[in-house]
Amino acid sequence: MYQEKENYLPLNSVVVLDLSRVLSGPYCSMMLADMGAKVWKVEPPSGDESRELGPPFIEKEAAYYLSVNRNKLDICVDITHKEGLEVILKMADRSDVFIENFRPDIKDKLGIGYEVISKRNPRIIYCSISAFGQDGPYRNLPGLDNIFQGMSGLMQITGQIDSPPLKVGERIGDIIAGMQAAFGIMVALYNRFLTKKGQFLEVSLLDCLIASQAPMINYYFATGQQPPKRGNGSLFSAPTDSYETADRPINICIINNKHWLKLCEILGLKSAMKDPRFQTNSLRVQNFQVINKLVSKVLKEKPSSYWIEKMKVAGIPCGYIYNYDEVFHDPQVLHNQMFHEIPHPTIGRQKMIGIPIRLKNTPGKIRTHAPLLGQHSKEILKEIGYNESEIDSLIKKGIVIQEESPNLKRS
Repeated sequence: MYQEKENYLPLNSVVVLDLSRVLSGPYCSMMLADMGAKVWKVEPPSGDESRELGPPFIEKEAAYYLSVNRNKLDICVDITHKEGLEVILKMADRSDVFIENFRPDIKDKLGIGYEVISKRNPRIIYCSISAFGQDGPYRNLPGLDNIFQGMSGLMQITGQIDSPPLKVGERIGDIIAGMQAAFGIMVALYNRFLTKKGQFLEVSLLDCLIASQAPMINYYFATGQQPPKRGNGSLFSAPTDSYETADRPINICIINNKHWLKLCEILGLKSAMKDPRFQTNSLRVQNFQVINKLVSKVLKEKPSSYWIEKMKVAGIPCGYIYNYDEVFHDPQVLHNQMFHEIPHPTIGRQKMIGIPIRLKNTPGKIRTHAPLLGQHSKEILKEIGYNESEIDSLIKKGIVIQEESPNLKRS
């Protein structure tokens, strides 16, 4: 039994060694850090590539990097040097979880593959996030989100009817892979609790994007046909789409007869309530173009606020189509604490998204800003057993970089 303390977080006892960069791995380790894990973020002397992804930059800090690296401790190490590699190995000895997103061939060349790490620390959960998998014909090919969105089939179902393939606006493959990796790590940690054994865990960005399309891919499995594009509409329910009103578009999603009849009452479409083409969801899907014309014509007569209020009272799923400024002024978003702002040493204040998982008894917490490059190098080295003289030697040689060091490489 754990003993709850004032600042208790559910993953307080977990140490994560994170050598991943850019988005998928850092997003994964941020999820763990938000729940209290001690995350040692390892960067090369040139820094995580996401430090260079911009604009925008805030006082030379890339907004991209800031977005997924809060609650972490940062050490900057030249792993290609023998003494730098030894630092990583000593950190791995004291870690519960090891995360990396190198190409499969790279980590073995660096000397940090699973066989090496697990031999030293059999209890470690070693998580490899890669483009296509740890083996197979594409194992050593590079990849980025657009590539995975294309190869997973996602781009072929995204966009308006008859439009060319279109990617989702966010780098969704990386985000989903990060979430799946965090889930896999927690499963492996629970299994280790039962068996006392660590294990190797792999996540492929291509696999994660394929898995995320379960309903659409099952449409293909069931029919043998490529699902047609519906833009903002749906293959499985109608009327479900984005509709223009007198001032701005709104979303409406009708998936059952109850909501359909209520929508008809609000829109004054009494004849549609008895129309044989619209009596079931399946029939409405078959006649979605006809039904969309009826609904659209009426919605354009009044402003969005009028319709949203009417539909909310009726319990009909509906909503505005926000830009980001509107998202973070929405009362429910603010109530859910999905916007935070904390002090940062170089940019003043760092704005960030809140934690979407809310545990009632042991909630996660945003404690620290995204670290500066090498900000905690000395602190981490002391924790894994290096003395002051050894630390000074590593910094002087440029094998380890501390934030205040003149060797610091900034964007």
